[in-house]
Order: sequence, then structure tokens, then C-alpha cells
Amino acid sequence: MAGETERRDDTSGLLIPDEPPELVVKILTVEGIEGQRLAAEQARVLWEVTQWQARNRSARGLDNAA
Repeated sequence: MAGETERRDDTSGLLIPDEPPELVVKILTVEGIEGQRLAAEQARVLWEVTQWQARNRSARGLDNAA
């Protein structure tokens, strides 16, 4: 990103990217006991992230960013 110019939104002050980010997704499915373990682990991690966000949110959503 060196040399790129970044603009800020006049209202929020947030940086506005020149282009939207690219997203690549790969979906794998797992069945049986391994799939059940993976689903339980994913649920636990999502719960932890949700709890972290609730503890660390700010009034405008800009402070305490990871």
C-alpha cells in the first residue's frame, strides 16, 4: 500500500479505500465425529469473539480496535 493516497470520510473521519478489498473463500465440509468436533470448536470461537466485541466496544465503534 506504499504510495497510495487515502481519503477520509468528512462525517466519520474513517479512511476510504480507493478500491474494495478482494475476498477469496474456500468452503470445505467435514462429516461424522470430526465434523461435530469442528462445529463445536467454531461455535466456541464465535462465542468468544462475540463476548470480546461486547466488552471492547465503544460508543462510536472506533475505539479499542484490535
